[in-house]
Amino acid sequence: MLLAQLRRVLLPASHNLSRTSNSLSKRTIVYFPGSGLPPVPILRPTVWALAATATIYIGCAAYDVRRDVRDAKRRGAFKDGSVSSYEDLEDAKHRKYNWHLTSHRNSTSKWELPGQIGVMLSGYNDAEKLVLGAVALNIALAGASYFAPGPLMQYFVHIPAYSPNYTLLTSSFGHSGLFHVAVNSLVMLQLGPIVASSPIFEGNGSHFAAFYLSAGILSALGEQLATTLPTPSYRLRRLTMSLGSSGVIMAMLGVYVTTEPDMMVNTIFPLGSYPLRNIVAVMATFHLIGLLARIPYLHFAHAQHLAGLGMGIAYSYYEGKKYVWRPSRRFAFNCMKRLNIV
Repeated sequence: MLLAQLRRVLLPASHNLSRTSNSLSKRTIVYFPGSGLPPVPILRPTVWALAATATIYIGCAAYDVRRDVRDAKRRGAFKDGSVSSYEDLEDAKHRKYNWHLTSHRNSTSKWELPGQIGVMLSGYNDAEKLVLGAVALNIALAGASYFAPGPLMQYFVHIPAYSPNYTLLTSSFGHSGLFHVAVNSLVMLQLGPIVASSPIFEGNGSHFAAFYLSAGILSALGEQLATTLPTPSYRLRRLTMSLGSSGVIMAMLGVYVTTEPDMMVNTIFPLGSYPLRNIVAVMATFHLIGLLARIPYLHFAHAQHLAGLGMGIAYSYYEGKKYVWRPSRRFAFNCMKRLNIV
């Protein structure tokens, strides 16, 4: 069914390509042998990805600030009912009763769900609930794609040469089949809660949501840009479907290896226990070889995995919480203050 859908998606492009072969051959990038390959857009997807990432961070930060202000007022932190500055809000967060940090570390999470589901998730912090929700969404979309492959695949698959920009984000929730979604879900369930509770995120669901969505966008953008490389493995990836949450998982792994590089991990092949930094180094080398040279019988989104891993390492090493998330919160607070929202 997946192959049939791929043919359905690529057939109109191939038909248009045959009708305009003369014009396309003039636009073909010179370092690709032959002619007829469609060009890959670079500027517009890059601008869209950066704008979308900034919007996501500011939006998640605004939600987090709004919730902090609401809970601070409810607990009587501001007797006059107004928050004069962002510093006052931060001071209220870190007072002795520390209502905000406690809500992230125990069962009094603010992301409460009604009914039996809420009872089941009462012991999870906000970021862990986000991981579970993302896994459930991925599985639901994979199941729904069997019943309505056409309508779903066009919105949750990214083909670098043809897809609209928004699929850079939505493709991270699509999967090619039950095995694909099962493997990614298993890894995410094991890795996600650990990273979500790390000092980078501290169980903050809004912060982790911003990181999760941005990792999906930027890792897919890395795959988009890599299709312009004159390498044997990426000549035709501009016509290949890209989908799955592996880019996000690699970003989580990048955060984890930066915070816990000496963590010993058991592996099946090769059998044994090795430091996490060594395992990640081997994975990065494998994907780099796959990006620059063709590996027979193995077809991975090497650039997407490398981009996700690099983003996670950079976000942790360069203190994304301090230099990205907190400035986003401050900016969101100042805008909301001017609009009299807080």
